Amino acid sequence: MEVILQNNDTKMHTYHMSGYAFFVVGMDFGVWSNNSRGTYNKWDGIARTTTQVFPGAWTAILVSLDNVGVWNLRTENLDSWFLGQETYIRVVNSEPTNKTELPMPDNALFCGQLGKLQKPQDISYATSMRGNESKFSFMMMVLVSAIFVVFQ
Repeated sequence: MEVILQNNDTKMHTYHMSGYAFFVVGMDFGVWSNNSRGTYNKWDGIARTTTQVFPGAWTAILVSLDNVGVWNLRTENLDSWFLGQETYIRVVNSEPTNKTELPMPDNALFCGQLGKLQKPQDISYATSMRGNESKFSFMMMVLVSAIFVVFQ
């Protein structure tokens, strides 16, 4: 898959792709066009997971999507990431049995228009202090710790 990252901003942007290594095949100043493909380096590209896009420039990456799942391509600049400069790429299993793709977990969180799909969450605390047994255990640990400190 070919991905073109165009930066019309005045600061450099760094992009990261989770779950994959991609090949940076081209970068140049100006606006990318179909003619830019003629400048691609398709012979000795370096596999990377992060690349930079300079101000007023573009970067072209090629990635082979063979790892089933949902993968994130995002900017590493927090202010741009917060504003939504990211995308998710879903790679589906081409096998009809679907044995290699895991189902969505029951505790997946949904928001926005998908909020109606949200299942109730099982909220549990590892160290709950609500019951009398927990309070007794906590007090015993405090007592043993105090004795240990005093007699040391």
